[in-house]
Amino acid sequence: MIIAMLWDFDGVVVLTPHEEAWRLAAAKYGIDNFTSEFYYKFVAGRPRFEGARAILEHFGLLDKLDDISRDRLIESFAEEKNRIFNELISRGLFSVNHEALEFIARTRILTTTKFVHVLASASKNAARLSRSIKVGGRMLYEFFDIDVSGSSTSKKGVFATGRDAVESADCFIAIDDAPSGIEAARELGLIPIGFQNKDLVGYGARLVIERFRDLDPGVLINLCR
Repeated sequence: MIIAMLWDFDGVVVLTPHEEAWRLAAAKYGIDNFTSEFYYKFVAGRPRFEGARAILEHFGLLDKLDDISRDRLIESFAEEKNRIFNELISRGLFSVNHEALEFIARTRILTTTKFVHVLASASKNAARLSRSIKVGGRMLYEFFDIDVSGSSTSKKGVFATGRDAVESADCFIAIDDAPSGIEAARELGLIPIGFQNKDLVGYGARLVIERFRDLDPGVLINLCR
């Protein structure tokens, strides 16, 4: 059996300051009630411009603007968030989920099932970061077989690209920590797996992983049977 695992990057493989970057950017645009609950439900896991639009629409900043003005505001807001995000990253405000990488290593030694690991983040920053972060003498992206991060303007599109990149797979699993990713995986017919938030079951996650250290690859193999 060949199992393709599509991995979200932010919040699963690497803990990155996207929420803080959006919050700081929102404050600069006069939004002072940006909550973690709102971020998690409407912004987390979405591409930059999709997230920017969601925030500006929710807080009414796009009301009464013509199409050109709306697009300009969305673009400027998204770019400001990206500038802040890169500044936070340059200050080292991120951490690698070593347990996830150790889980990948454990799947490599299986003899009866082959796992193909695909980095599939909606963020275009993921590909760059995975090539700049070194873990144990290897660059982060080298732990994965394929990287399709930022290949589409939607999370569903990124997952679809990742699925199509492993045509030989018998089963497809997507791991994500955000509702948008779980819903995208479910809509594509992938097996959605949540990370660290039990609420993801309500969005269609077949199970939620608390720690990769405790995850037996056999659990995922059984889901594919």
